[in-house]
Amino acid sequence: MIWLTWRQFRAQALTGLALLAAAAIVFLVTGLRMHQSYTAALAACAPLHACDGATPAARALGAQLSQLPRSYEPMLMLLQLLVIAVPAVIGIFWGAPLIGRELETGTHQIAWNQTVTRTRWLAVKLTVVGVTAIATAAILSWLLTWWAGPLDYLNGDRWAAMTFASRNIVPLGYAAFTFALGTTLGLLVRRTLPAMAITLAVFIAIQILVPALIRPHLLPSTTTTFPINQASTSQFHDFRGTQTEFHFDLPVPRGAWLTSQPPVKNSAGQVVRIESYPECFPDSQGEAPDLSQIGACLAKDNLHQTVTYHPASHYWLLQWMETGIFLVLAGALAGTCFWWIRRRQN
Repeated sequence: MIWLTWRQFRAQALTGLALLAAAAIVFLVTGLRMHQSYTAALAACAPLHACDGATPAARALGAQLSQLPRSYEPMLMLLQLLVIAVPAVIGIFWGAPLIGRELETGTHQIAWNQTVTRTRWLAVKLTVVGVTAIATAAILSWLLTWWAGPLDYLNGDRWAAMTFASRNIVPLGYAAFTFALGTTLGLLVRRTLPAMAITLAVFIAIQILVPALIRPHLLPSTTTTFPINQASTSQFHDFRGTQTEFHFDLPVPRGAWLTSQPPVKNSAGQVVRIESYPECFPDSQGEAPDLSQIGACLAKDNLHQTVTYHPASHYWLLQWMETGIFLVLAGALAGTCFWWIRRRQN
């Protein structure tokens, strides 16, 4: 049964292996060059104690390091899209046809009419192709995580939707889920093309909804309230405002995921309009505003602003939780397949 499954899956497996090898070459060739540039810049910074020091040499090295993410940004976006798209490709081209095509063509009867039970037939298919799918996603995710390591450190943001979904272990959960989803849809719909289309639609919906609605709420976030006064605003990073509202860019711990930063409000919880304080926001003719002066002017009205974030320590917890959720969903879909096969047999 394993040999039969391999023969049926051989074309897709060899195609995937060839594409994986090509991707690995791209990762290794460009990644080694980028890592060498990054390591050389850091080594040059060591005698200066920092790459952001006051000397011209330190500033030049700092500029060289800051240029590295910009130089590789187009390739980074492309490689991230590749890793994110792989689970969708697995579900569409490996999962959906696995059972659906056999039911369409009737070739499943060859195995079912022999000594092979339907349960064993399904178990072998899910195991052989499923393990291959997860291994493929794992290799690509590891390659991208290694490749983008210097860029992620310099950018200081591991939480962006595409970054989080394409690094470390989360792609494994997505690959297992989309493969199980495609297989289940192929079994239930009994037609390959509709199963492919539904798999793609569900995957796109997940990539949109999970970062916005699910991931931020898997763990309790931290909310901090800052009073608006001279002492606090002198620590803020920037100020932005419109005619209807304004807010400051509040400080959060390094590596944190900023999830919410609503505008400035008064003690009653109402959004404050910038036009209500013309004396606090004089026309600076394009110059950067003095945040401490703005804070001193606003202090009399007991205004405040909140910021909500996940600390850096939540990163791996959320990685494991999201991966676990999709592995459980994949297991539930596989269980549905076995239940359906037994039900059809009875």
